[in-house]
Amino acid sequence: MSQSGGFGGFGGFGGFGGFGGFGGFGGVPAGGGAQMTGLGGFLGAGDPGSYDPATTAGLATTAEALRHLAGDAAAAAPRPVDPNDPDRFARLAVWVRGSLYLTEFLCGLSWRFDTDGATLAIDGADRVTLGPPGPDLLAAQVRRVADYAVLRDERGPEILSQLGFPTPYFAMILGLTAAETPRTFELVTATQVVAAHCAMILKLDLCVRRPDQVDGRLLPMIPTPGHGAYPSAHATEAYAVLTVLEGLLAAWGAFADGPARVAMLRGLAERIAVNRTVAGVHYPIDSWAGATLGRAVGAAILGRCGQGPEVPHAAFAPADVDFFDADWRDGAASAAAGLRHGASPLAPARPGPALTWLWSKAVAERRGG
Repeated sequence: MSQSGGFGGFGGFGGFGGFGGFGGFGGVPAGGGAQMTGLGGFLGAGDPGSYDPATTAGLATTAEALRHLAGDAAAAAPRPVDPNDPDRFARLAVWVRGSLYLTEFLCGLSWRFDTDGATLAIDGADRVTLGPPGPDLLAAQVRRVADYAVLRDERGPEILSQLGFPTPYFAMILGLTAAETPRTFELVTATQVVAAHCAMILKLDLCVRRPDQVDGRLLPMIPTPGHGAYPSAHATEAYAVLTVLEGLLAAWGAFADGPARVAMLRGLAERIAVNRTVAGVHYPIDSWAGATLGRAVGAAILGRCGQGPEVPHAAFAPADVDFFDADWRDGAASAAAGLRHGASPLAPARPGPALTWLWSKAVAERRGG
């Protein structure tokens, strides 16, 4: 059976129902639990793939049998394709667009590591700085990780189904379907892939050991990922998607219960982040750092989409605190946790043609009533 039925082959997970668990650069089987980088959910999407041997042979013999019916006249000159047509993106396979989204975002991305920590800059402006946690702070945080283990029975199904990108959870809150909102799903996937890349960049420089590598009594309920703990990529992705979806909901202006749905989206982002602490693979400070990075990435995605939100530089110098979304949003509580924001908003990230096209298509899928 062909993979190309609509979005049935979108990363090989049947419609959009199984977003997640299809990891890395395509070499990890579905359900393998790897965190996605590379093209993630775009890998192979919209590509017809290979035919079975019988179909390949049938096509070849049918071509030989029918070709003479077209005659032997010279080929007609084709109509030219307008390279400036914005809908030229619609003619591309989904995975090709995914490659363009990623390239478009990464153009202008830079980073550095110095005494302040790891800083991510976009279009020449520092967007977020994450300070490194010291050994004493990690030793204190393992106590908090241990306390979360009591929630494993309750949250086990969530944790396992969120090993990859937890798109079905966002779709549940907004009533998204593959048939009605394919470009919205595409925007969510683009955001997640970009956020994963940004998290991995800063993880490399910050080099923070996982909880079970600090305290052997912290036995994770899932395999420990093969990269550093801080910032949490799951938190980065969840808060980047949250930021983009808040912008999309405002553009739709369609849900009568819009504020309630935003509240649930925020609760979901927090829950996705905290689930990784419950699983035993992240400290609470990883979620603080990931949420802060995710908001910056989400705002930059909106900028690349031509929406241009202006947000200040964010700097996080971690303290021994637990993670709660309400604290992260509260000025006094976040300052006590070590989160600071610049006094002036930064210029938005520059728009790009591919993401601007995608935004326009997602907005046209207006949802709600």
